[in-house]
Amino acid sequence: MDEYRLQDKADARRLLRELRAKEPHHSGTVERARDIARPTGAGSAELVGEDGGRIELDPGEIAAAEAELGRRYDELAGLLERARELEAPLQDGSGPVSAHLRKAFHLRGSAEFGVQATLRDYLDELSALRDAIRQAAAGHEQNEAEARAALGALRADNDR
Repeated sequence: MDEYRLQDKADARRLLRELRAKEPHHSGTVERARDIARPTGAGSAELVGEDGGRIELDPGEIAAAEAELGRRYDELAGLLERARELEAPLQDGSGPVSAHLRKAFHLRGSAEFGVQATLRDYLDELSALRDAIRQAAAGHEQNEAEARAALGALRADNDR
């Protein structure tokens, strides 16, 4: 007989005790901010303050960060495709908990409330972040072009 097959409440309690014994025990203490590692900055463009108090954005780093977010987006989109398989109902079982399991898995796999909805929300947020990065990069490039043009005009006036 399968060790996870449940016949009655006593089997469920026995299995619960066994699984809890295998779980690592948590101390129950709440971590404080100083106990948590600092952000690594992975995927973010570095901001460098110079002597004049200015900030330089590296267009290469911005493009690299946006490309990394694009890879993450594709990964999440792939997970969403796989999660669509969870929407199908479980096969009928005959045990005392089968109806409850079927209902719970349907909720967790549903497109409306479950993992699919969560992944769609993540994809929407990631898309909005990527759009904001693209807009910031475009604005930065436009400002740089305008500054180059203005400096070029000043040089041309001084050369006359």
